[in-house]
Amino acid sequence: MRQKLCRRLEELEKISAAAAAAQRARTDSVDMEAVLEEIRTAAEAWHSDPKNQEWLAAQPPEYFRNSLQQLKAELAERAAGYSGSYGARGF
Repeated sequence: MRQKLCRRLEELEKISAAAAAAQRARTDSVDMEAVLEEIRTAAEAWHSDPKNQEWLAAQPPEYFRNSLQQLKAELAERAAGYSGSYGARGF
């Protein structure tokens, strides 16, 4: 029985190592400069629309302050490894 347990632990360690390597490969392959450039391009395209410019001008400063605070809080949660969306759904 002890040999079976040791073999199973070795198998689990191999599986865990393979999963960790796969996760590193996924995160290493992301080109952050390209992602940021894509976001900038999308934002510039959105802002170039006159309807969107009018909407932005009509918003009170509190709207943007609150939106920015919510975004900062969400990013801080994600950086800490927690997403509040699970708690909001009762999981």
